[in-house]
Amino acid sequence: MVFKIIEKIDKDLQGLIPGFMEITHKEIKDLEQALGSGDMAVVARIGHNLKGSALNYGFLQLGGIGRRIESSAERNQLEKVHAELEALKDYVDRVEVEFV
Repeated sequence: MVFKIIEKIDKDLQGLIPGFMEITHKEIKDLEQALGSGDMAVVARIGHNLKGSALNYGFLQLGGIGRRIESSAERNQLEKVHAELEALKDYVDRVEVEFV
């Protein structure tokens, strides 16, 4: 059984969430590409952007993943970045938004 991750998001943002999720999927691909080329500066930047935008929308767990990607990339901790990328993929597969 796959458990959903519920994020409670302000209903005023409802129209923006599909675009935000589309950008998040693109950032996953960009992260994979940057990791493949070993560009940890780009990985850190994507993590930073992910953290900021996620927290602005109210996606607290996603913001934490972005923060950990950023800090792991800055420390050149490749295995941790890969683990957080997997956590990110799992998150987007399981997240459900509840508008409040």
